[in-house]
Amino acid sequence: MKNTKIIAVANQKGGVGKTTTTINVGAALALTGKKVLLIDLDTQESLSNFLGIYNAENNIGKALYKTVNRETIDLADYIVTNEVNRVDIIPAELNTMQRIAIDLVSVRSKETVFRRLINQNSELLSRYDYILLDCPPSLNVILDNALTASRYVLIPCQAHPLSYPPLPNLLLQINEIQAELNENIEIIGIVPTMVDRSNNSKTTVEMLRGNYSDIVFESEIERMAVAANSALTEKAVVLSNAKDNRVSREYKALTDELVSRIEGV
Repeated sequence: MKNTKIIAVANQKGGVGKTTTTINVGAALALTGKKVLLIDLDTQESLSNFLGIYNAENNIGKALYKTVNRETIDLADYIVTNEVNRVDIIPAELNTMQRIAIDLVSVRSKETVFRRLINQNSELLSRYDYILLDCPPSLNVILDNALTASRYVLIPCQAHPLSYPPLPNLLLQINEIQAELNENIEIIGIVPTMVDRSNNSKTTVEMLRGNYSDIVFESEIERMAVAANSALTEKAVVLSNAKDNRVSREYKALTDELVSRIEGV
């Protein structure tokens, strides 16, 4: 999997645009000809639901349980192709994910279960240019697993004062994973999301750029109803043909910036 880029899309605070960022960056990458796999590691299964998948029998939680039990898993049986968004996905299932998030705590080498699963399927997964992990909104063992298996971390941060204070805790957890389990992990950037014209939004973005200037993306994602409404159509905003869709252009710009940082192009 030398050329496959695994990116954890992470923030322990919910409602910051994490899942929306995952699907839109994934779809934008696919538009450029990249082969993309999304993996739903969120205990709320929001990404799976966005793509019209509910109660998936073959889900990532089930695969994690099998990995814990030292069973052989072929992830080809778990991958679902989404033609509309031009991506593949390994879905989550709500109850299974909630159980595994608890049960993993007592497992030996609990932070490396997902990495073992990835390594076991390296030949299959090497077909993808990018693998995006939609992580849970919590500093839990599932997030640890995602970070341990990832090369990069993309952090969506809502442009709101309440979204800023938890950020140092996430950065600390990433640093700890880097020191103990995954020396190659790198924060590829923080992207301000749900940006509007309010003073609170402006102040939060200024704080992000002031304190984390070296990793904050130039791209910002506006707060617009079209982004929320895209979930109703199960279609990423970046696939919209509307000429005035600023959010679509912003996600495409973010994706271009992301690729430039990773691939140097």
